[in-house]
Amino acid sequence: MKRSVSERIGGVLAATVILAASLPAVVVAADPPPTLSGEFLSAYPAYISTSTVNIVATCDPNGTSTISWSVSGDAIGPYPGTFVETGSATLGPQTAPAYVNGLQLGYLVSVEAFFAIDSPTGQVIGSKRLTSTTASLSDVGGCRNLNSFVLADLSTASGTFRRVLAQSMAYEAVIITGDAAYLDAGSTGVLLEHFDGTGMAEIDVVQEGFISSESAVLAASDGRATGGGRVADVTFGFTAMRDKAGTKGRCAVVDAPADVMVRCLDVLSIVVSGNRATIYGNGLFNDTPVRYRMDVIDVAESGAGADSWTIRVSN
Repeated sequence: MKRSVSERIGGVLAATVILAASLPAVVVAADPPPTLSGEFLSAYPAYISTSTVNIVATCDPNGTSTISWSVSGDAIGPYPGTFVETGSATLGPQTAPAYVNGLQLGYLVSVEAFFAIDSPTGQVIGSKRLTSTTASLSDVGGCRNLNSFVLADLSTASGTFRRVLAQSMAYEAVIITGDAAYLDAGSTGVLLEHFDGTGMAEIDVVQEGFISSESAVLAASDGRATGGGRVADVTFGFTAMRDKAGTKGRCAVVDAPADVMVRCLDVLSIVVSGNRATIYGNGLFNDTPVRYRMDVIDVAESGAGADSWTIRVSN
């Protein structure tokens, strides 16, 4: 099927999309692999020598702060092995009724992360995001650059302090094992702790766990999805397919006014179910290596205001 749509709806320009997809049937395997329930990820360099924690932050205790991280560490649970993750959190003014060592925290506004687990059980590629839309003490963070700050015990601390505690999060993941791909979804949380300086124990740690709420088994049969179009100033095109030779594909996304180009270098997995396709892989954000995820939904014959295309990148 092919269609082209372009329509301004409520002041928002819908995408001009041409979609052509070969959709495999959903097949339940006789013995599917486990979901992510009970999986635990830990990056704690002080105790796990193979783990790393890298954090970049812009702090404004009275306004908006951002904390971004790139970590690697151990995976424990149904998918034992190693993991990598990149994520970013945004928090508002640090005026919430929550404190760590006398440092007041703020409510999280957004959290999003991409992760990959390498395990003998299978490879897992997924994303997670904050789902809460209201201020909650379950989702708080701190971002401060301290200079002789007086702590609760009247001692002083100097250095960099970062904290993200996000418990109202959802995840979606593709589990690849054998000749099949599996979709898994559920809830997760993230705890990031960092202090580097004097007056408090230095710490770098990221830990998180998973609880599955649903899963579906999809046959990794031959299938493809292609498309292209324009959304406001952004133009894009993509192709992804799986056949007997393996999985392959490319994409290009250009935002000329923002001087941004995203290129997909490969396709690690494509899962097609009904009128939906989800594609994961490696790419470049300008010249920066990233992981990407594309979601395509082919809804109506005219497609106007109905078909959709989304890309997320790990930075």
